[in-house]
Amino acid sequence: MRGDSQARFRENLRVKLPWVTRLLPITIFNMRTVSILVFGLFAVLSGCENKKEFQIRVEVNRSSYDTLTIRELITGRTIAKVPLDKLNKDYAVGIDEATLAELVLDSEITYLTVISPGVRKIVLLDSSSVRTKQSIPDTLVNYLWKSTNQVVSQNSEVFFTQDNPEKVKFLFDSLTVIRSKQINEYKSQLTAEEFRILDYQNTARAYSFLMYYGRTIKHYLPDNKFFSFIGNIENDNIYTKSLPNNLLYKYEIEIVRQRDSIESLDTFLKFIETNTKNRDLTDFLKAVYLKDVIESPSYWRRHENLFTTKTIKDALHRESTNRYAYLINKASASFYASQKGTKGYDFTAFKLDGTELKFSDLKGKIVVIDTWATWCGPCIDQRPNMIELAKRHKDNRDIVFLMVSVDSSVDRWKKYVTRTNENQYGLEVNIPDGMNGEFGDKYLIKAIPKYILIDKDGVIVDSNLPEPSIGMEQLIQSLSEKM
Repeated sequence: MRGDSQARFRENLRVKLPWVTRLLPITIFNMRTVSILVFGLFAVLSGCENKKEFQIRVEVNRSSYDTLTIRELITGRTIAKVPLDKLNKDYAVGIDEATLAELVLDSEITYLTVISPGVRKIVLLDSSSVRTKQSIPDTLVNYLWKSTNQVVSQNSEVFFTQDNPEKVKFLFDSLTVIRSKQINEYKSQLTAEEFRILDYQNTARAYSFLMYYGRTIKHYLPDNKFFSFIGNIENDNIYTKSLPNNLLYKYEIEIVRQRDSIESLDTFLKFIETNTKNRDLTDFLKAVYLKDVIESPSYWRRHENLFTTKTIKDALHRESTNRYAYLINKASASFYASQKGTKGYDFTAFKLDGTELKFSDLKGKIVVIDTWATWCGPCIDQRPNMIELAKRHKDNRDIVFLMVSVDSSVDRWKKYVTRTNENQYGLEVNIPDGMNGEFGDKYLIKAIPKYILIDKDGVIVDSNLPEPSIGMEQLIQSLSEKM
């Protein structure tokens, strides 16, 4: 790809879309990085031109990271891990079809990429960003992602304060038209597969926010005319796998319109099967649905009462031959492990001085776990309250406030803790990239901050404590009095 094409593309965006082209790193709506399933496939060095391989090379590295992870966008499955200790080496990764993935350096430093068999990408890294070099499809797909967020950011009053659904639709309809023109302008420089992925992403990202607006912000009922756009969501588009919740939410709206309610999990699973002809997509949708209701029930309010320990077991049995069963199994394992009355997972963390702390070392004490990170805005907002709570109980030897950072960058964590908790109230520890490992799996940590209360015997009392407040303190004191 010629450098002048890339420059022309960026200039076109600046001229035509001055309000969406800054591409700032804004939180992704409805991307619950609650969904990370790692299989540890490591990229191997290869110089062959195998058409079933995707090749990647890191050309510039001005970062302090040691590994670049390539991860499927929705399932979170790790496709490859590329070591960063040596530059300008081609690493080949086996891949069967074009797919949308993300390049991950840390939990908050990501870049979307379209990976395909026979394609070679060059990656440039610095301390605050990761990107591919001269890749029109990658520039476009990141533009689609970030322009959606930019529209929301610059029109927040319309979305979150006003009640103007028609204007909301107009903004996204306009954005979709503008983005379609951009994609078509570069169609000749894209493969047919890349074009189809981008074309789908354009409308799907708009629908994703419209679903969020209608279902979560405004709580519109399924028969509300706002949801008229669901007629444009295809039931068997294979690219649905990159944003499956659009179709799942469509099915939710349709089944409630037909039956007034959702009687059971089995009812909804059968509805998916009846309305989706593509068997692979059917299995994927069912697996994503079951995983999401377990991990993110707040997005599925109409379905929460359908889930019990028994119904989860029944669903696991029902979908035991599902080709995507691994998605459900991992979520259900986390669900059971994090439930009240179960033994807390015995994790290992690292103190500020680098020494290890095992959770089992705290047996005999009430433990309040604060799971946080320096890159998490809500965590930082609540941190002074947690430190104040720990300060008030500093002389109580029976209670430990365990501040578990899940930062990948240990140095950044240490610097932040040293600056914000000089007197070391509570016990500060770090589990590098803890949300994506066993700690995150066992305690079902799909979003932070998350607060967990564990009794003196190491048994979970509550895996979803309220934020640091009088309410949290009363729960802790009540448990202390019982002990």
